[in-house]
Formats: sequence, C-alpha cells, structure tokens
Amino acid sequence: MVDRLKVGQKVTVEGPYGCFTFDDGSPRQIWVGAGIGITPFVARLKEMATQKSTQTRPEIDLFHTTREVDEEALKRLAQDARAANVRLHTLIDARDGKLSGERIREMVPGWPEASVWFCGPIKFGAALRADFAAQGLPVDERFHQELFELR
Repeated sequence: MVDRLKVGQKVTVEGPYGCFTFDDGSPRQIWVGAGIGITPFVARLKEMATQKSTQTRPEIDLFHTTREVDEEALKRLAQDARAANVRLHTLIDARDGKLSGERIREMVPGWPEASVWFCGPIKFGAALRADFAAQGLPVDERFHQELFELR
C-alpha cells in the first residue's frame, strides 16, 4: 500500500551536497561518472550542446564506468558527448576492467593541468582522490566530488 501525502504535511528533501559548477578555470577537465553518478554529467552535456557561446571551454574527457549495459542509454550518452564536443570513454566493468587513476592518466596525457570532477560511490571517489594526490595533483583545489550519500 502506498502512503499519500496530506495537504500541509511537511516533506524533507536532501542533497545534492557537492559544489558541481564545472567552472574552476582549468584548461582541461576530467569527468568521472560511475554508474548512476553519470547523471550530473549528462545534464551538463545537454546544457553545453545548446550553448552557442564563443567563450573558450576547457578540453573535457568524460569517463563513464558501469556494471550495467544498457545499449540505448550508452548510445544517447555518446550522442550527447559528441554534441557537446566532449571525448567520451565508456568502460563496462566485465568487458573492460575497473577504472583507476592510472588508467585515466594513461588516456589523458594532459592530466597534470586538469581538474577532476567525480560523481559516484564514495569509496571509489576517495580512492581516485588519494591516487591523484599521490601523483602530485593538488586535490584540494582540483578534485571536485559530488557527495553520493545522504547525510
């Protein structure tokens, strides 16, 4: 049975908690959307595709790593990335293995100048942050993480 809200009843809505603005002044950005964490990136891709701004945009590599294979959703994501002029790297865990900081650095030669934008499971984000910090990326300034849990 489904409970229904009554008129005047209060509802509390939480999140998101991060500061995902995508504008930090970096000439290159690395976006990582893990599983459902791809959502804020899809929204930004759609917004970018509609903007006809002459403003210089950062070079962007978007990594989408997932366990689920939904061919139609992956096709739409690829279309959105092309429309926004963003390089898309899709990794299906069972087929391609797990995404890591090392793998990202291999695929994005200009990573030291990049900022990283991450949305996905907390432990995966913490591991990527620590990995990039160990490689000298100033993570306090250039690792942006959408918190992916209720507080």
